[in-house]
Amino acid sequence: MALVTGAGRNIGRAIALGLAAEGASVAVNGLQNRENLEEVVRLIEDRGGRALPVLADVSDPEQVDRMVGEVASALGPVDVVVSNAAIRPHKPLTEFSNEEWRKVMSVDLDAAFYLSRAVLPHMVEAGSGSIIAISGLAAFGVRKDSAVVAAAKAGLIGLMRGIAFDYGKMGVRANVVTPGSIDTERYDQAAYTSGAGAPRVVPDDRSRRQNIPMVRLGMPEEVAAACVFLASDDAGYTTGQTLHVGGGMYME
Repeated sequence: MALVTGAGRNIGRAIALGLAAEGASVAVNGLQNRENLEEVVRLIEDRGGRALPVLADVSDPEQVDRMVGEVASALGPVDVVVSNAAIRPHKPLTEFSNEEWRKVMSVDLDAAFYLSRAVLPHMVEAGSGSIIAISGLAAFGVRKDSAVVAAAKAGLIGLMRGIAFDYGKMGVRANVVTPGSIDTERYDQAAYTSGAGAPRVVPDDRSRRQNIPMVRLGMPEEVAAACVFLASDDAGYTTGQTLHVGGGMYME
């Protein structure tokens, strides 16, 4: 059974659909847009799968614990969790307020900690499990005005490596997927931290393609494929790793 956060649209939606296509029951999480979640659930169920929409704020530990319990009761204990929900406001560090810093950390980093803590007891008992965090290029210093997001996304890498080291002997794997520039519906991220209301869709900046060796944007399904691999038995000896899906924009 898989739980995917931020699964109502874009990359999270593709991940949920990708896992369902491989036979997983999927809990589809989002913050407030239930219609988006129910659409993903319908797509999964129309293809013969099982899915559950779950509204929860993953930056709230009590809501995370409640969500994991609800999912376990409806679909079974969580064997795969993908921490995908995130906000990515880009602006100079000196322009961030304390509240904005805390908001980014709570959604981008704290949520992965709460989720991991909630699902690990079952995974340890079962002797298997896969935890996947979605990071970003900001963590590798290739995004302008993204120091705050970089701190949170780099923290995800450290968190997953720590879990991989501590829980590997118990059969639990933890890895990171780092998308590059992906062809998604893009929103004004500043609204998430400023409290200015629902974020607006912003036009695609086609110049993003210029510095990508493959000279194109990636597709959400390509990120999803990486997550499906890391969730599968094919990745049974892969843990503590960061898998870049970015068309060569960053090369380790």
